Amino acid sequence: MADNAKTAAAQAKTPEEISQENNLLPKLIKNLDRHLIFPLLQFVAEQEDEDDVEMTKAKYELLKSTNMTDYVASLHTEIHDVQEAPKEFAQKRQEVLERLELFEQETAKITDLLSREDVITNLRADKVANLEYLKKDHDVCASPHQSVMGP
Repeated sequence: MADNAKTAAAQAKTPEEISQENNLLPKLIKNLDRHLIFPLLQFVAEQEDEDDVEMTKAKYELLKSTNMTDYVASLHTEIHDVQEAPKEFAQKRQEVLERLELFEQETAKITDLLSREDVITNLRADKVANLEYLKKDHDVCASPHQSVMGP
């Protein structure tokens, strides 16, 4: 009986050890989009309450191909312990802003229409009917690279 108590006490694990053994994050990450992984990494970083270089590198690798150029640049400066990010980040930022401006120009007409109450009240649950309505009454047409009503 005393041996069982010693074995049980020796096998008793701390909550941190149990948590680490049952950590699902490494299994989940393989199956998630990077935009879903990032909040999980942020949560883990906040739980650990310390600046972990490996966590910063993981965030950098995860986000470097996104349009989050300012944040990626700040991660780069943190990893390499420098004051300023390389000029490539400023160039990429400018490209992202130019694309954003282009997209805003291309969608300005539909955005303006969708902010009008009279147009909204005439839209239906059927996206084909909505497209016909917008074509007929408001001269809106979907280009090959743009879907007015989405997928």
